[in-house]
Amino acid sequence: MTSHNAAPRFATATPSPLAGAAPVVHIHGLSKHYGEQTVLQALDFTLQKGEFVALVGPSGTGKTTLLRIIGGLEQASSGRARIAEKTAIVFQDPRLILAQRVWKNVVLQDARKPGAQARALDALAEVGLANKAQAWPVSLSGGEAQRVGIARALYREPDLLLLDEPFSALDAFTRRKVQDLVVDLWQRHRPGVLLVTHDIEEAVLLADRVLVLGGGLVKADVPVTLPRKRDTTSAEFNAIKRRILEHLASAH
Repeated sequence: MTSHNAAPRFATATPSPLAGAAPVVHIHGLSKHYGEQTVLQALDFTLQKGEFVALVGPSGTGKTTLLRIIGGLEQASSGRARIAEKTAIVFQDPRLILAQRVWKNVVLQDARKPGAQARALDALAEVGLANKAQAWPVSLSGGEAQRVGIARALYREPDLLLLDEPFSALDAFTRRKVQDLVVDLWQRHRPGVLLVTHDIEEAVLLADRVLVLGGGLVKADVPVTLPRKRDTTSAEFNAIKRRILEHLASAH
């Protein structure tokens, strides 16, 4: 997901996965064990480029472990995984380097590469922080710091964007603004997106489909075909929430 060619915020319908695109995640028979504890077992999962998928499940069911394996931060115990080469992760904590100015937090080790600063400024402009490029991280609000984390992902132009509860530390107003921003950028750049969240309303608000994880397996794959912008008070929205909650109740 990364810069250029602005599209209208919130298209009237959910875009389809990119036609003919290879999957950005294809997992078969993936398992993860910590000693005698099995966190993921023989899990199968595919995510296409252009898809926005949310992953929900009770605490301790392996959501973040799966995301970290897909992101190359952990190794699976067994199974096969084909993951897009260009992958970026946005964490709950933006993990900014306090001794580096904002634009250098976007490019990290690329700071001396030709064109890196210009690309960082483009990414910061896309998240509404063009005027913060030379600022120090300590001067940023929580929402601004998280947008820097998103700009850092944009800079890498990923085919796959992994989101590990990136909105959970934000207040309600800022959370909705950053959620809107992520959807806008997704519609503009069309990476595959995998969002880990505990918030069922957030999952239905943002995703094309919601996977319910339980017992180390995908227990349910719930499509969300509602047009955007989604009305969280509508009967259709709440019917999908109830369906997911029913699956969650049986996933414990």
